[in-house]
Amino acid sequence: MNRIIFENAKIYDTASRSFRTGKLTVCDGFIVMNGGISGRDAEHIDLGGAYVIPGMVDVHTHGRGGFESTEVDAGDMIKMARTYAKAGTTSFFPTMMSVPFDRLEAGIDAAAGAMKMQAGGMDGARVIGVHLEGRYLNVKKKGAHNPDYLKPLDQNELSGLVKRFASQGGKRFHLTCAPELNNGENFVKSAVAEGVTVSIGHSNATAEECEKALGWGVTGFTHLYNAMSAMSHREPGCVGVGLASDAYCELICDGRHIDPVVVRATYRAKGSDKLVLITDSAPSAGLPEGRYTMGGAEILVGNGAAYLLDGTLTGSIIDLYTGMRNLAKFAGIPIEDAIPCATINPAKMVGADDEVGSLEFGRRADFIVADENHDIKQVYVGGKIVE
Repeated sequence: MNRIIFENAKIYDTASRSFRTGKLTVCDGFIVMNGGISGRDAEHIDLGGAYVIPGMVDVHTHGRGGFESTEVDAGDMIKMARTYAKAGTTSFFPTMMSVPFDRLEAGIDAAAGAMKMQAGGMDGARVIGVHLEGRYLNVKKKGAHNPDYLKPLDQNELSGLVKRFASQGGKRFHLTCAPELNNGENFVKSAVAEGVTVSIGHSNATAEECEKALGWGVTGFTHLYNAMSAMSHREPGCVGVGLASDAYCELICDGRHIDPVVVRATYRAKGSDKLVLITDSAPSAGLPEGRYTMGGAEILVGNGAAYLLDGTLTGSIIDLYTGMRNLAKFAGIPIEDAIPCATINPAKMVGADDEVGSLEFGRRADFIVADENHDIKQVYVGGKIVE
């Protein structure tokens, strides 16, 4: 057994939204109760009063460090995972753009393969599922998705992708779709019955259509405000229902996709329980400004974000820890209230909170060690420091 006691630390407690002074005890990569193992047999690490924060959980990210989710094999996805971990993201869902079908299959295979490789020993951030954003979207709200690869809702095709992922050992399949398209009710209900978590996104749905979709089993809204029907006082659209409902709402908090004032208003509506921070990062995240490709399209990185050549926003270039700190700044809230939005909330939205998202007993020992200014000093995945 590999036993470690991290001492002299301010440890984040998700339930109380506060830090407590004490010890974090890890055994074989999992968090155990204080005193649950013999201190005499354990390695002791003095953190010098540092803050210990759950690792970030990014459930909507297309890539980082030059790697794209639909353009890598399992080995490259492991390399991509290392770039996330160094920035404080310890778990993520590789997210698929609208690309040719064989590339969707390849991306799903890569995610499942990476999960299988990591089961034999962690290297980088943890791949904990897959997010199919592309394909079943409304062309009127396509955003940066290539319209050539959008298609009507097809529950048999989706079921095949879900089964393909599961047959290779993959678990947790998250879907973004526009439920107002053809046969939306059967499509969503079928997906939910197969264990898929579903969010509304790239949708031109009316408020009434959104409310119906929530009744079918939809539980979230993908990157609220971006690429969806806007809110007015007579037609609330996707945005209005997202704010008024109990659904989870993703938010890109880079200061480019959404104005900070709107971020503050959104936090007032959703609070620290239903707001889910994401990066929606382009593969160019973590790289210098310049020209890159994403989903087969050329993109420009500059002015704090990634853009198509026509100026359409196509993803952020931030890491999730920066997004979490931005939320605290934009919304004027303590960091303690921002942390759940990048940890336990995304984990709950995709059904991974039994494994990641908090520092509770039995969870993976994935965490960030930060100084008094909340700057990252170290990152641990499975109780091992990320080099």
